[in-house]
Amino acid sequence: MANLPEDIVDRIKALERQVHRLTTYVNSKPGGTPAALAAAEPPPPQAPETSGEEPPPPGGTATAT
Repeated sequence: MANLPEDIVDRIKALERQVHRLTTYVNSKPGGTPAALAAAEPPPPQAPETSGEEPPPPGGTATAT
């Protein structure tokens, strides 16, 4: 990195420090995800609600018993 301008080297070092801080933060939290990452993830799929009745048989007509 000797051929890079000094401001570029400073920016790279600042980014490395930021990545290190974020990595430490994420690894030190038991369980959950940080709010910024959680907001970017889509919500988990929800199971469709059922009415408690059985679906009709695949033959087409339901029979009463």
